Amino acid sequence: MDSTFARVAAMTGRPLVILHGWSDDSSSFDALARHLASRLTDFTIERVSIGDYLSMHDDVRFDDLQAAMERAWSERSLPRKPHSVDAIVHSTGGLVIRDWLDRNFAPDKSPIKHLVMLAPANFGSPLAHKGRSFLGRTAKGFFSRQPNQPLFNTGTHILDGLELASPHSWDLAMRDRFGRGKGRYAPGRVLCTVLMGNTGYSGIRAIANEVGSDGTVRTATANLQCAHLSIRFESEPDPEEPSRRRTVPKPIRLLQCQGRTAFRLLDRIDHSSITLNGKVKANKPEAMALDLIEQALTVDDAEFDGFCDRCDAETAALTCQPGSRKGSAAMQNMVVRVRDDFGARVEDYLLEFYDIRKRDGGALAKAIHDGAIKKVHLYRGDPSFRALYIDTAALRAALARGDTRFGLSITATPVLDDLQPVGFQTFGDEDILDLSLDGAEAEALFKPHQTLLVDLELPRLQRPDVFAFRGAQP
Repeated sequence: MDSTFARVAAMTGRPLVILHGWSDDSSSFDALARHLASRLTDFTIERVSIGDYLSMHDDVRFDDLQAAMERAWSERSLPRKPHSVDAIVHSTGGLVIRDWLDRNFAPDKSPIKHLVMLAPANFGSPLAHKGRSFLGRTAKGFFSRQPNQPLFNTGTHILDGLELASPHSWDLAMRDRFGRGKGRYAPGRVLCTVLMGNTGYSGIRAIANEVGSDGTVRTATANLQCAHLSIRFESEPDPEEPSRRRTVPKPIRLLQCQGRTAFRLLDRIDHSSITLNGKVKANKPEAMALDLIEQALTVDDAEFDGFCDRCDAETAALTCQPGSRKGSAAMQNMVVRVRDDFGARVEDYLLEFYDIRKRDGGALAKAIHDGAIKKVHLYRGDPSFRALYIDTAALRAALARGDTRFGLSITATPVLDDLQPVGFQTFGDEDILDLSLDGAEAEALFKPHQTLLVDLELPRLQRPDVFAFRGAQP
């Protein structure tokens, strides 16, 4: 880490650490350090250390980054006592610091007090898998700002972790967002604020824009507030035909993440401008962003829940409501992982959403599959992981249009039948029962600007002739 700015500290001052994102370097945050130094006169910044790390070398993994950060932290003699440092991270820097915290500090022993995340890729970016393409290697790999980088490298392992529905982001969330107790991010521990722009790029970079993103990161994948839905299907005899078995969903288990983090949408801010690397003019979007960064760095434990509530209210005011086209898109990132009851991954499957009261799924099926689900991304390294990009306003509007009963089912291969000795019994309506939810239950799952992690487990079945004993000859 290289200290690029310092000033005389008061005894109450805390060092400020800043981490950049993928393909960037520390120089992008010199301006932000100066802005904060001029603003935080009553809340003294002891020193600013802006981290430089290699994100564009194909052999570097997130494991390497957190281990190297731990060494650099010690070499820089940064404090390790609980709540003794503040931090600002941008984009990929969010995954780096979360991984480092989880591997090195208990939830109540974190050295970070205030953590401000600027457009973090907590659950990935739609551009990550494109960065490994020929175009990405040619553009980023040739014109990289990072020193000593091999030609045409783009950071393959880092981009794997940044890809939508990556096992890395899933595993990290299960480690630091779910479990017992209050967790790491909560009043009295780390006060984490996520700030996210709602506007894409202009000019040639606009080719990367998509609905509900800042040009690089989706709003829904930035937010650290998330939920985990677990659905286990089991095989049991059909009550109406005991000789036949059917696949049945057991009661679902929905967990909200531990603690609380603040999340705030910023109007007319994109993935680059949120770093405030230029001039900040009064009454401009960047000035509001700077105000919020200052608030996020100075809020105390007693004020934090109220700060979160205000952020939620302002974000809701900028969000498109059901039946309206005005406001920021109300998108959800649904990440699905399917495994069998042996723990092996199931790579070939189809999720279906519909109105269980209609034989063909009704208007609800069409509204969801043709309207609400905007994109589906299969993780390249393991297609049992996939991300569904869902317009929650469109889905809720469809649920509200009539007397519907939300159904979810899955079809997976191989299909157990007379020719296939092992597989899944999910093909026909008589093979698998629906997961059935009423409108209120369905709406509780589909929240805007958030990630829902969905764990599905299917029973893998075997025909009797897969293994049989015969009696011995007398």
